[in-house]
Amino acid sequence: MRVKFLLVIAVFAVILSSCGESKPDLEVKIRRFERELMAVKSQPEMLTLLKNNENIVKSLYRTFPDDTAFVSHMYYLASHPETRKLYDQTQKEFGELEGIQKEFESAFANIKSNYPEFKEPKIVTTFSGLENDLFVSDTLIIIALESFLGPKALYRPDQPNYILKRYAKEYIVPTVVRYLSNSYNKLDPKDQSFLADMLFFGKSLEFTKEMLPNVADSLIIGYSDLELTETWEAQDLVWAHVVDKNLLYNPNPHLKEKYFGERPSVPEIGPKCPGRIGQWLGWRIIQRYRTENPKVTFQDLMANDKPGDILRESKYRGQIEKE
Repeated sequence: MRVKFLLVIAVFAVILSSCGESKPDLEVKIRRFERELMAVKSQPEMLTLLKNNENIVKSLYRTFPDDTAFVSHMYYLASHPETRKLYDQTQKEFGELEGIQKEFESAFANIKSNYPEFKEPKIVTTFSGLENDLFVSDTLIIIALESFLGPKALYRPDQPNYILKRYAKEYIVPTVVRYLSNSYNKLDPKDQSFLADMLFFGKSLEFTKEMLPNVADSLIIGYSDLELTETWEAQDLVWAHVVDKNLLYNPNPHLKEKYFGERPSVPEIGPKCPGRIGQWLGWRIIQRYRTENPKVTFQDLMANDKPGDILRESKYRGQIEKE
């Protein structure tokens, strides 16, 4: 993603979850800002709209609403025939966003069940001419819908194919929820080890699965079903590599980027090993930890900032669990 996001446990969260109380009813409203943008008929009208929505402009577009060049550019997007075609395709594909709205409602209700202090962010959709994709904070979510049209889009984001496959409608809500996990995913800022990063990623993926239990793992981590199967079956080799290369307590950011960052593959492990394998491995260890420690609440897991303890208590050594 081009946009970077900034990285409390409620007293009664455990009680609420353990008692099996029903999820709180939430009605998510999505503001269709792209329709307001694309209805503009003049540059002065565009300037007024942008100035009246300064928070959106500064958050997603990273500029000031009265910037002359920006206003002119946004009017160009709203009036150019080719961008109009992309906008029309976006409106046809996404319609009234019923599915996305229901998915957000379910995710937010689950977050609130676990963390009663959670206040659902405002959600805004927009059009950016493929120049931006997402902005997520605790109070505001902005989605440039045209970036997530999928493979049939007239135009697509300028990304390599191994990243581009995640620019599709079904990835929107899981991606947003994963970013929201940062508010609950405690870490020790002094611990810069490979292990600390790996389990931070693992907890973020587990948070997403907990809040979206009916969403496929492939959409949560962005691996194909085949990649998930092959990685699962080869996890002993992945773990052996991490141990043999003494990676666990290595703080080198360039080394960590090879295993956690965006790459088509991790050839250090093997030609078919998918990129971000360290994130997957962190998730696997977190899953194993929960299996081995069923009395530890989800909230306590997210608040645990001791990766060494989590690894030890997970008893993970690359093994595949028997069904």
